[in-house]
Amino acid sequence: MTNIVITRGNPAVSHCAFTFDDGPMRIPIDAWLDALEQGDARGTFFLTGEWFDRYPAKAREMLARGHELTTHTYHHRRMADVTKSVFFEELKLAELAYQEATGRPVPAFMRFPYASYREENLEWLREWNYLVVEGEDTVDWSGPPSAELVERVIPKLVNGSIFMFHANEIAKETPQAVKSLVYHAHAKGLAVVPVSELLHADGIRAGERIWQVRFKPTFQGSFHSEQWKRVAGEDELRNLAADSLEWGNPKAPTGSGAYSKWLQMLSKAFQSDGQTRFVARSFAGQHWAYVHASVRGGTLALEDFATKEAHADALVSILQWAAHEASALGCEWITSTQDMRRIHKMCEQLGFEAEIVLQEG
Repeated sequence: MTNIVITRGNPAVSHCAFTFDDGPMRIPIDAWLDALEQGDARGTFFLTGEWFDRYPAKAREMLARGHELTTHTYHHRRMADVTKSVFFEELKLAELAYQEATGRPVPAFMRFPYASYREENLEWLREWNYLVVEGEDTVDWSGPPSAELVERVIPKLVNGSIFMFHANEIAKETPQAVKSLVYHAHAKGLAVVPVSELLHADGIRAGERIWQVRFKPTFQGSFHSEQWKRVAGEDELRNLAADSLEWGNPKAPTGSGAYSKWLQMLSKAFQSDGQTRFVARSFAGQHWAYVHASVRGGTLALEDFATKEAHADALVSILQWAAHEASALGCEWITSTQDMRRIHKMCEQLGFEAEIVLQEG
């Protein structure tokens, strides 16, 4: 039987991985990021679903800065103690939180909270084609002084090593230690790289998982179709890009040149073929939402959307447009890979048949 627990990388390659568990809830994570980046290092963060739900913008920023993020269950439960149904619920909730926060597929490797699991848990993970990443326990979960942490880790800085640190309220000394340890790693000729890069050097490629919500277009009732129009012309596209950049879309770029990048991304939807819909909701002289959707067989796929207002009723307007459009096109299903949990809840309230399922292929 294939071993799915990874504890180190290729000993013939001069690199190592610094990994961080949990995600701090009451203090910023920036100290850990700065500690890595001062030494031109990139880390892998195993974060809870609760953290992703609380800090989606920070998650996107971390990815943009070159760090790697993946899951650590949703509630940080001790997984050796839970039933199979709770086990998979924790994984699914964490994956949904990751995907909704980042707009990216979920990496199919994780770490158990407390590194606690039983053999049966590994059997369950095989059903989802997961890997488990462990490594050298730095014991920073006990909150040691940074000097003690550095002294403990330096002798273990060797090719292919994976170190398990924490990014939480207890491990406050860890960022200071990491600054020093990155320096010592470089002095030994070791690059500090994300786990996926370390695995790839050993011929291991972790998979990815994508969830989607799908619902049937059974909408009945009033619909303000006059507010929804196809995006018409380059001028409107530029205005829409400027308006929507700050709407919290997980796919929207951040940092320097964000507007130009966002305009380029929206332009691809604008220039698409007859199987695509790119519409905006406008009233009172302002844009309030946009939707980029495509027709795939009997399905209307919501490729991308965003609303000016964050409340759920703004999302309802998109679902109503989608149901109206899908009915006119004769589509059986409507799908989306973003904002899945809210869509599912709103569909429930609207009386739409809906489910969240793993995307095939």
